Amino acid sequence: MYKLLLILKYLRKRRIAWVALLAVTLCTTMVLVVISVMGGWLEMFEHSFQGLTGDVIVESAQDSLTGFPHYQEMISEMLKLPSVEAAVPTIHTFGIINFASPSRPNVYTVGVQVMGLPIDQIGTVNRFPESLYLQHNQYLDEAKAETDPKKKQEWLDMAAAGAKQPSFKLPLPPQVYKEGWNGRGSDPSTYPGMIAGSAVLGIHRNSEGETVNRSPELYRLHINLTTIAIRPGERSVDPNDKNETSYWLADDSHTGMWQYDNSFVYVPFDRLQNDLAMGQSETEDAVTHQKHIEPSRTSDIHVKIKPGYDLAQAGKDVEAVCVRVIDSHAREDDFKYEPPTVETWRQKQHVWIDAIQNEKLLTVILFGIISLVAIFLVFCIFYMIVMEKTKDIGIIKSVGATPGGVAQIFLGYGLAIGLVGSGLGWLCSYLIVHNINELHAWLGEIFHVQIWNPEVYLFDKIPNTMNIRDIAIIIPIAVVSSVLGALIPAWRASQMHPVESLRWE
Repeated sequence: MYKLLLILKYLRKRRIAWVALLAVTLCTTMVLVVISVMGGWLEMFEHSFQGLTGDVIVESAQDSLTGFPHYQEMISEMLKLPSVEAAVPTIHTFGIINFASPSRPNVYTVGVQVMGLPIDQIGTVNRFPESLYLQHNQYLDEAKAETDPKKKQEWLDMAAAGAKQPSFKLPLPPQVYKEGWNGRGSDPSTYPGMIAGSAVLGIHRNSEGETVNRSPELYRLHINLTTIAIRPGERSVDPNDKNETSYWLADDSHTGMWQYDNSFVYVPFDRLQNDLAMGQSETEDAVTHQKHIEPSRTSDIHVKIKPGYDLAQAGKDVEAVCVRVIDSHAREDDFKYEPPTVETWRQKQHVWIDAIQNEKLLTVILFGIISLVAIFLVFCIFYMIVMEKTKDIGIIKSVGATPGGVAQIFLGYGLAIGLVGSGLGWLCSYLIVHNINELHAWLGEIFHVQIWNPEVYLFDKIPNTMNIRDIAIIIPIAVVSSVLGALIPAWRASQMHPVESLRWE
């Protein structure tokens, strides 16, 4: 009991020990904040990218815009594999979009990356439908604001239904699209729908975290998409082989990954395949005049792997299917197409993932080294306390305290410093990480500096979650470090002779 009383007395009365307490608190806070942001960034990247692709991606060699043929046969064979749950083709190209209205024929023009996808199937391989505002996220926003549990569940059910059955269906009545466009070509209400990245439309979050520029008028804008067909076997691109297609905005997509939201638009797979002349066609040899059927092509195939199967092995099985199909058509294709590459989503993004993992490890090591300051401070302060309390130690020993008992007093003191300091550090780091985006906005207003730039860091917000596993590792390390700092002073106190200690001046 006397040990606990002395520990509590020293903790309250010896204010110099508060410096050690502050050091442990700051070091714990610093390491937890850094590891949470870096780890959160890595988790956000993995979660977001995996949500935009399949588990395994079959894509044109060297990202060729000509695509590759026989994808239907590949998909059919892939679905026979026990590890494959679904496979969906997509087309990726580049284009120019022009926004116009009845009163303004050229609102603005911008270059974009165009992805053609079968919207009714894409949800079987990734979480793209969950990025759509009108069909999914607007219902989630309503659910968050709803207080009635029954109505809240209704909104959640509508969000789930929208994500399950996404479409390019136009959000407004046909008559709205005809107003102001009568007599200008075909019936405007028959134009297909396009989904655009939120940042392409100027939709973003302001410094207060509010979404701005999402106006109902966006869905009344006429969009003209210009693309150029890239034909296989041709040495150059014919600039006259372009196609212009009219669209209406059907929805906007917010994936959370800046490079997608800022540059991608999504259109029906069949429509883009036709515009790029990637559908099945008949050609005639200029010399022999023999007719040849060119198979339809795609840019990518996204494959969903069933849970429980090894992703690397599943990727090899998918690759074997692609090789087998390509070899069976090698003669008729006359080697005009490069064989597609097959990678898992992690292999495809390994450069980014490995870089972030290395940065996280390096940052933690550096801040860990800095945190050694806490151990040094605890050592110095406790050594000073031992020297100052030499007479007290002599009295304690003279009334029967053992060397081990004296050592336990100071080790317990260090343990108390570690427990309280790491606990306060945990609390401070939680408050900082939980409110880090608000703090970032506040610092930006005060110092006029944007620390987190979404163009650089890919995401439009700073990760604000803490990993329980990181906490379970860092807190014990902080406590053990405090005890280690008190170890030598505790040993020094235990070795003092009671008579010499009482003579100490």
